[in-house]
Amino acid sequence: MDLRTWDAWRQQHQPFELNWWREALAGGHSCDDLAFAANWQPVFEFICDGVKGNDGFGRVLDIGCGPRPPFAPCTVIEPLAADYQRITPESWWQGVEVRALPAEYILTDFIGAFDTLICWNCLDHTIGWKDILRNMAMYGAPDACYAVATDFFPPFLGHPGFEREEFMREIRKHFVIEDQREPLGRQMALRMVRK
Repeated sequence: MDLRTWDAWRQQHQPFELNWWREALAGGHSCDDLAFAANWQPVFEFICDGVKGNDGFGRVLDIGCGPRPPFAPCTVIEPLAADYQRITPESWWQGVEVRALPAEYILTDFIGAFDTLICWNCLDHTIGWKDILRNMAMYGAPDACYAVATDFFPPFLGHPGFEREEFMREIRKHFVIEDQREPLGRQMALRMVRK
């Protein structure tokens, strides 16, 4: 099966991702609150450097949050959210508005609605990552801060894959990079504003 298709995403990648997290959570991954907070602290600091104003992150959209939304309170787009909520503590999802669908679908009620938009370790798990970047650009308020982190792998189970050069071309269509770290949790992290 071609790993860069929607069929592969539904039949291979998403089941793999859910199973990976079931096993990881059973082994204690992300369960210790202090370790979880310490792991995300450098990411928060990276993003904070680009946030305008004094009211924290403002209204946050986290695309592909995984089983434990680190930016709560927030809104998330996470296709596996209902499955994740069944295998994690309810407290992990307090203050989180969930849209359990692929981020490739445009949500017209989100256009211009968010101050901080985050897509951390998600894009390399998607099929329509270009659509996700386009949607992110539309979802941000005029002075929004955008933070993206991704890896660049050839296709394998759980990762449909894309090339770094192709990714950067798409980024430059929609955003201006303010800061770039290699690595920061993933192979590349970008903090950006919309063009």
